[in-house]
Amino acid sequence: MTVAAEAALVVRAHRAYERGRLRSALWRAAAAVAVTALALIGCPSPDGPAACAATLGLVLIACLWRGSVWARGARLGFLAGLVPCLLPAAVRAAHACNGNTCLTPPAVCLTAGVVAGLLLGWLGLRIAGDGRFWLAAAVAALLAGAIGCLAAGLAGLVGMALGILAGAAAPVLVSRAA
Repeated sequence: MTVAAEAALVVRAHRAYERGRLRSALWRAAAAVAVTALALIGCPSPDGPAACAATLGLVLIACLWRGSVWARGARLGFLAGLVPCLLPAAVRAAHACNGNTCLTPPAVCLTAGVVAGLLLGWLGLRIAGDGRFWLAAAVAALLAGAIGCLAAGLAGLVGMALGILAGAAAPVLVSRAA
């Protein structure tokens, strides 16, 4: 086999490998976006959340295709972001009112954001990723959470983001103090 033929074979093998990685990332991102579509059920205005779901799909495809710390961060961020993504829809579906007290969507989003942040913080410290890991995790969590909390308006979105920040900061601060 000539050197040129070997080089061509290496190029073809590399392209096939990358196509396989991209195909895998596409399927996994499509499944993730399908799960987040559950949050759109009963959503009064699904345009914004649908745009967030599409953006989340693109971010997941890029991170999963890239692999390494990007993929680990995106997977963890997506899983943590499912809490603020799906909890507001569940509360809407259950009409969570008891007497004079109703769970308001911004309060639900804040609480769900704190839970998501705690998941990010505790599990992220175990994975011990670098800045790329945390960037992918934060973007995926915020986009996934925005799908569910955008229906609550700006207050729900800000509450969710502040909850994720506060929840993620707590385990990091505890680990540094120890």
